[in-house]
Amino acid sequence: MTVLDIKKLVVVTGASGAGRTTAINVLEDIDFEAVDNIPVSMIDDLISKNAGDRNLALGLDVRTRDFSVSGLLEMLRVYKGKKKVEATLIFLSCEMNVLQRRFSETRRRHPLAGKISLTKALENEIALISPLKESADILIDTTEMTPNNLRNELLRVYKMNAFGHFEVSIHSFSYKKGMPRNLDMVIDCRFLSNPHWVSKLKSLDGRHPSVAKFIKEDANCQQFLDYLIMLLKFLLPKYRKGGKSY
Repeated sequence: MTVLDIKKLVVVTGASGAGRTTAINVLEDIDFEAVDNIPVSMIDDLISKNAGDRNLALGLDVRTRDFSVSGLLEMLRVYKGKKKVEATLIFLSCEMNVLQRRFSETRRRHPLAGKISLTKALENEIALISPLKESADILIDTTEMTPNNLRNELLRVYKMNAFGHFEVSIHSFSYKKGMPRNLDMVIDCRFLSNPHWVSKLKSLDGRHPSVAKFIKEDANCQQFLDYLIMLLKFLLPKYRKGGKSY
């Protein structure tokens, strides 16, 4: 089989109800040739006949004919080893209670539901596809996302890839209210002195010079910043084009 010049091969999968169809539609809008629910046995033939220099997005889940987790992972392994194909696995996850609510609102039948309850069908599906989640190149939690939120997240990811640089977004949060979703890295700063417990600083936020001064005076602050900068320099990948680093 001769694989033509496909720029990108993106496989979108995840739990039923997590947003696969929305994701496929978004990729189609940004000039991917999108095919949803194609039988796994036909993927090789589709790719080999794809008109050259096209990006291809495939939507696959447990309802796909001859769906196999091991087969899908092996297919991705093969294509990731080909020089002319950039293969990516996008996994959409979602909390159980939200998946249940989405099925209840749409009144759709879960593909694994038969004589078992919706909850059991979802549990079985999540357990079945867990190896795909562990192997995903891009993991997106859609629990608190609207379709428009998911669209914006995918556009952000592929805009970043197109321009060959990282877009870094820094969020400050309180553990009391829970961690934000879809974080790539969490830095726990609770070991530093907390200005919240200083009466004259309690009503201020981190942008106020007095708060910044208070934190910088903590004996651990500078060493923490030094190590954090070292970590970021180590983790951020080097994008190369034409032998040059950007």
